[in-house]
Amino acid sequence: MNCYICDIKLTKDNETEEHILLNSIGGKLKSKKLMCKDCNSRFGSDIDHQLSKQLNPIANLLDIKRDRGEPQNIKGKYRDREVIIEPGGKIKWARPYIEKGEKVIHIEASSVGEATKVLKGLQRSYPEMDIEKALHNHKKGKKYLESVTIGLTFGGIDIKRAICKMAVNYFVDKGGDPSVIKHLLPFIESKENCDSIKYFYPRREVFYKEAEEILHSIVLIGNAKTKCLFVYVELFNEFKFVVTLSNDYDGMELYESYHYNLVTNEVVIYDAPLTISPRELKQYCSDDIDESKFRERMKLLFQRIDKVTVSRRIHTITQNAMDEMVAKFPPDKYPVFTTEMISFLSQKVAQEFVLSFQNRFFKDGKDKDEEC
Repeated sequence: MNCYICDIKLTKDNETEEHILLNSIGGKLKSKKLMCKDCNSRFGSDIDHQLSKQLNPIANLLDIKRDRGEPQNIKGKYRDREVIIEPGGKIKWARPYIEKGEKVIHIEASSVGEATKVLKGLQRSYPEMDIEKALHNHKKGKKYLESVTIGLTFGGIDIKRAICKMAVNYFVDKGGDPSVIKHLLPFIESKENCDSIKYFYPRREVFYKEAEEILHSIVLIGNAKTKCLFVYVELFNEFKFVVTLSNDYDGMELYESYHYNLVTNEVVIYDAPLTISPRELKQYCSDDIDESKFRERMKLLFQRIDKVTVSRRIHTITQNAMDEMVAKFPPDKYPVFTTEMISFLSQKVAQEFVLSFQNRFFKDGKDKDEEC
């Protein structure tokens, strides 16, 4: 096996593990039979970073599991305040916020340490301020933010290069002849332009998914009758691409696919193969992002993320309540459920449910329905 870029023979000394689907966005598919260490270090690292950076908000909200590290925090906006969203959706203030009244100064901070720094700064203007007393009287609390806005930018030539690299890697990993894709390498290396990578906007879903399924998919299709050899790439269900490898394919019928569920962290098998006709490839492919369709897809994606987040939150609430109950009522002393245990568990769960999901039932303190 040779490096498909420089053609040097791959050995234990120079082989490297390449993620076909980026690990930073949850990809687990990887291979050691693609490129040598030298080529891997220079080939596409910048474009991989751009793709990872643009999709980081999605990876963050889904708390994507990586081989190393976690998705980066993202910034959001709650009314006129900036917030930091940690992986999994936990939110904290981006900085302390101060409200000065006639006699009282109100400070909201994410930690006692941050509040202490603010108090020390204020003490220069208010020498009589008793910092220890203020900290002693501080109140810890949880505050539900009913609506947080985050920004998401997607697209550009580097994104197309990164998708093209994924397609080429998958083709070679599945035994494809590297000479077939040599014409695409200058594009991936930013040396030439190429029109083989298209955004794909099908009228129907190409793979059925349950309400809480969010997948990465990559499919290789070769059809001698249509002379078309292409790779279909789908990230987080809604970022869809078609990469044409050849329009003069005369080999055997070819079909290879890989699907990974980012919620359950498992490979998914589809019995029915993907079918995209030449007419659909022509009709539903586009060189540029269609903004209205992109917004529609993001709405669908965030609705799915919301369902996943709610399910995970419910699991966490019930598990934490059970753990607290077991700690308070040890099984060796309480071998069966008692009325007191049931009351304790119900109260714990109810409190967290109201705190977490109150915006779905109340708005602005009024008893009225709210769309979610």
